[in-house]
Amino acid sequence: MWDVIKRKRRTRHPEPERTRPQEPEAVEQATDIVCDRCRRTLRGADDGWNVVMDSGYAVGYLCPDCQTAEENAEAEVHQATLDYNAGQVDEHGRVRWPKRGACNSISVGGHAAMRANKAIHMMVSADPPVLRVAVGPQSDARLSELFGHETCKKAVQDEMSSKGAQPGTRDLAYLVDSDMDATDVWVVEDQEMAVGGTSTHKLLVIYSPDIDPHILEVFAPEYADSMREAIHAP
Repeated sequence: MWDVIKRKRRTRHPEPERTRPQEPEAVEQATDIVCDRCRRTLRGADDGWNVVMDSGYAVGYLCPDCQTAEENAEAEVHQATLDYNAGQVDEHGRVRWPKRGACNSISVGGHAAMRANKAIHMMVSADPPVLRVAVGPQSDARLSELFGHETCKKAVQDEMSSKGAQPGTRDLAYLVDSDMDATDVWVVEDQEMAVGGTSTHKLLVIYSPDIDPHILEVFAPEYADSMREAIHAP
């Protein structure tokens, strides 16, 4: 059965049949940007102004005259690596700028492969700027905790609830599979991967050894770290 699933997977992860886009509140055009040091107000074009970042969040602004050479270089790095067109306000009112190429919205729904095989609990696919997540009635409802962002977590929780998914009792394990696409993560009952169908009552988180770093970022740190450790395990 697993070979059949993998053949289907190689046709690419299709968009879930019923999607529910979830997008954080977009950042409105700022009208009162003030330099943190000289208190000068931004007027007109923002050429040369630097956004002060902390873990991806905007925490202040610096005008060109107040920037050190190091801060100016940092601004150039931010310009090259962050998507300033996709800034979003999180649940705490903080502005976050996602990395270029990252997923900044989520689409949830079902998937034909999950209807055909009840051992599949979740299918996650990065299709920037959209993260696509498929779940079904068989999904372990606890799997919404895999996601680090509250918007993603709630979207998956709501979809599972609408499908009648219930919490399960299986522990998680991690399987690195070179046949997986770099942008996909699947959660599957372990008997699907065992010779003779023997089960150890676990849910396997399956992903490529070359997993896209952007898809790792959607998972809560403890799960992302476990995935990285499994890749480098002897």
